[in-house]
Amino acid sequence: MSRTPSNVIAACFALAAFTVAVVAGMAGGNPATSVLVRALLAMIGCYPIGLIIGLICARVMADHVQAHRDAASAAESSTADELAPSQANATTEAQAE
Repeated sequence: MSRTPSNVIAACFALAAFTVAVVAGMAGGNPATSVLVRALLAMIGCYPIGLIIGLICARVMADHVQAHRDAASAAESSTADELAPSQANATTEAQAE
């Protein structure tokens, strides 16, 4: 079974829905079969919602990492561009002397 973050988030949503449904049903004094059926339906219904949220989170994180890498590479190239003229000036001054 794949352990991608979106699947883990979906499983957490489903288990949380199941737990809430069981606790709420038992606190309300409902029969056990009714509580379990409703909890299973809540779990089945919340898994796709959690999967969608997990996929959105994974996409946002991937975009953020890519933007960070792009910014880092841009900073490195601008630093190299700033150093190039000063090195050229030092070479020209050394040749002039």
